[in-house]
Amino acid sequence: MQKIVLFALSALALMGANEYSGRRAPSFSLPDVNMRQHDILDYRGKVLIVEFMQTKCDKCQALTRSIEGRVKAKFGDSVGILSIVVPPDTFDDVKKYINVFKVTSPILFDMGQVAGSYVKATPQKPAMYFPHVFLIDQKGEIRMDWQWTAPGLYPDVISGDRLVAEIEKLQAEGKAAAPAPATKKK
Repeated sequence: MQKIVLFALSALALMGANEYSGRRAPSFSLPDVNMRQHDILDYRGKVLIVEFMQTKCDKCQALTRSIEGRVKAKFGDSVGILSIVVPPDTFDDVKKYINVFKVTSPILFDMGQVAGSYVKATPQKPAMYFPHVFLIDQKGEIRMDWQWTAPGLYPDVISGDRLVAEIEKLQAEGKAAAPAPATKKK
């Protein structure tokens, strides 16, 4: 019986992973708690994590700890990180969250349009699961995405190991694809 449950969870994990990948990341400009706008196009040229979250979500909180701890510690500013909340989260909720979890990356406010464009929401499929992480390459393409549709999915992403490995892979691809610097002729 346990094997069947594990198989079912694995199948769900595969269905949820990368369902929205392999396309250009929808563009947006959203405000943070200081009303400063953050435009996704300002992050072209670097790997970008876009995370849709809720402040009261336990998995979101665990992911925040991992991103602030492991990802930021390893990559610093070479990786962009944007977290996005939707209602019912408020400015006060986010300010408290930033203080409690020592968040240094911007948390942006969306009324649902950006979230809907990322998960291709339709009237027949309006749901979004939190957290939902999108890993975007230097060219603005969604390369990976993970959504938490069942308990226990993606502990390797939340713990940071898989997320770090995927970022390293994208950075290596970006370096390999970058043109060699021009040399001066004398």
